[in-house]
Amino acid sequence: MSNNIKKQSLLGKTPQRKKPTASTNKRQAPTQTRAVKESSVSPELPVTKKSRTGLIAAVILVCAILIIPKPQLLTYEKLGLVTQSVYWPGLFGYGAMLFDSNLQPNVDLARNSLYLCQNNKQPETCQKYRITEQAGFFSALKKLILD
Repeated sequence: MSNNIKKQSLLGKTPQRKKPTASTNKRQAPTQTRAVKESSVSPELPVTKKSRTGLIAAVILVCAILIIPKPQLLTYEKLGLVTQSVYWPGLFGYGAMLFDSNLQPNVDLARNSLYLCQNNKQPETCQKYRITEQAGFFSALKKLILD
């Protein structure tokens, strides 16, 4: 009963209508595109670079652990007085120290003797101690943590 009125523009132009467009490109399913991309890209290149850098880092770490001297727990005595101390041999023989002493240590592990000196250049300032026991890195670490 009502008449549909068509709208007209002033200069004879009609409003533009949107035409439904059929897509000319057929899209593949997402799982298929991922599978195609994964098969076309070789994942071996990034993995080998990561494994090489990881391998190089592991080799450097192992070499550092082997080269750097580790502390020892020494038990030494003189005139019946027994003492335990953590001994750090230093890097390449330089910078040897006992963690609980200001004296400079000279250790002769072949003869089980420890010389504690006020000055290494003057041998008369040294006192000789007999090493009774040597313990490894973990014992030294435990002693450092507990003291």
